[in-house]
Amino acid sequence: DENLDGVIDWEEFCTNFERNIQDRSGLEPANFYHLVQFMIYDKDNNGMVSIDETMYLLYARLGRDGMESTISKLFGGEDGAPVKEVGNQGGEVDFQRYWEVLSKE
Repeated sequence: DENLDGVIDWEEFCTNFERNIQDRSGLEPANFYHLVQFMIYDKDNNGMVSIDETMYLLYARLGRDGMESTISKLFGGEDGAPVKEVGNQGGEVDFQRYWEVLSKE
């Protein structure tokens, strides 16, 4: 809320989202960004994101190495096991799992 009016208007929303996309320092507050990003890429609106839905957004933000590492954390085993392909979209995670992994990045 840049103008401190207690409301995030469209311009502030877009500014916040863009600043988070461009942030390489990790200093931008990313909580809101991660929620919106999850909602955008949950294309079938089932409360889950698949590997396919997630790869593009992570590549744009983290680059190839960061994307591959995060995909492994999201969709692989808890112990860093390789990603297990499940179904047509390679497996899905809910927002809680998504948040747990991305909030540590």
